[in-house]
Amino acid sequence: MISLNILPTTLTTLAFFRLCSIVTGTIAGIFFLHPAGLYAGELHQHIEVKIVDQRVQASFCQPEKGCSLVRPETLGLPAAQMPIDKLTGIPIYVSEFIIFPDRTAIDSPGFEGLEGDMTPGDRVRYLAGGHLSYWSTDKRQWTLAPNNIQVRLAGGLDLAPDQDCGQVFCIPETVEGFTLFNRHGIEGASSLIVGEIRSDGSLHTHLDWIIETADGNSAAPAGAYMVELRLITESFPEPSDILWIMFNNGLALEDFQQAVAGRVLQSNTDTALADRLFTWAESNHPALFPHASTSFVASGYYARCYQNGVCVAVKDNHVFAVGGEFGTSIIQLGEFDVLTAQAGF
Repeated sequence: MISLNILPTTLTTLAFFRLCSIVTGTIAGIFFLHPAGLYAGELHQHIEVKIVDQRVQASFCQPEKGCSLVRPETLGLPAAQMPIDKLTGIPIYVSEFIIFPDRTAIDSPGFEGLEGDMTPGDRVRYLAGGHLSYWSTDKRQWTLAPNNIQVRLAGGLDLAPDQDCGQVFCIPETVEGFTLFNRHGIEGASSLIVGEIRSDGSLHTHLDWIIETADGNSAAPAGAYMVELRLITESFPEPSDILWIMFNNGLALEDFQQAVAGRVLQSNTDTALADRLFTWAESNHPALFPHASTSFVASGYYARCYQNGVCVAVKDNHVFAVGGEFGTSIIQLGEFDVLTAQAGF
């Protein structure tokens, strides 16, 4: 398999950006984000990637083996408690945007594989999913990101289509792509190459995360933002479990700790209230939600599914539906607290 390291790319700007982040990260973190808080270097970490039982496994890395890990105490958590979502059990990896003259961005978390953990020459890809979640000091609860705000994941590669050089052996060409996360879901490429496994079976790579408005302006509201990924490799295409990446964008440390606590130390969804809303919907709209059903947690949602193929779910203070009359794509029905109030709860 041809190594991506020898292929021409258009990542000069991104490589320069990474160099700048090393040199100016502390300055930018201290003087631009929040002078009295932590700086971005404290939220730099790696996601450990390896193959377990013929499938990619992503996990918190092991600092004793040379990688970076954010300490739970930095996030306001007990010393032994890693940031794992209380309701769903999904791990949360944290990072922090830095303000540069032309963008607000960061290249953390990185992806790290230890020697011998994977197959040399295999390529790791991400699968983007979900929607862009948001926490602010105004409401102090997790919801969907404001309209017109997106997180751009840049630096991922893909093989150019229809490659035929007319020779027996061709060096494959790559193209740079990007993925956009917003309140409505995913735009752009939903899957790109993270990196290629080295000859010793290890991996170390970083992509670039940029927060911006839909027209490319860097003036996004302060808050915590969170995106969803799964990982695969070309040799092991079964997706990993979901992982979430949470970014601090200009919050003071104590506020960011509250955003983390809103996922880790308490359930983000009032499941008892969600069950009441589901039951109310079954009674008042039996054609859409026929027969009583049991609630469950899946893919980050608290949900119920019905015999007609409809599923309804709550996440980030919003109610979603898919299947049956709602179609094959997940749609938003409205804000959870508004719908529960309309139902009389």
